[in-house]
Amino acid sequence: MNELHGRLLDDVKKYDPTAHMRGLLAPYRDVLLLQRAKFMSYEQIAARLTGHGLKVSTAAVGVFCRRHFTKAEIERTRQKLARGDKPTPPAPAAPTFGVSAAGPSLSGKGQKGPKIARDDY
Repeated sequence: MNELHGRLLDDVKKYDPTAHMRGLLAPYRDVLLLQRAKFMSYEQIAARLTGHGLKVSTAAVGVFCRRHFTKAEIERTRQKLARGDKPTPPAPAAPTFGVSAAGPSLSGKGQKGPKIARDDY
């Protein structure tokens, strides 16, 4: 029992959580954006990255792309490629510590509620 506990404890101490995060793809954001702009599928992108030694699953590529790219951004990159412009990597966003994104107001003003079905028009 103590031997198993010791082995499990050593295993947890050696565990590197960053090795299993989708943040692994963050340094390659511009490459992934160009690949998506060239209509490459998630499977094709994962195969290319794996071929270059970056072991990544198709699901991880899909989640990263959906989380980090908007359709408009991919379309802008496609248009730049069609014009022959060299795509420039997007500038990193300024950090906004303590600032939350604008959301729906909680006051109830300006919000439409559900339509109530009525027989008398």
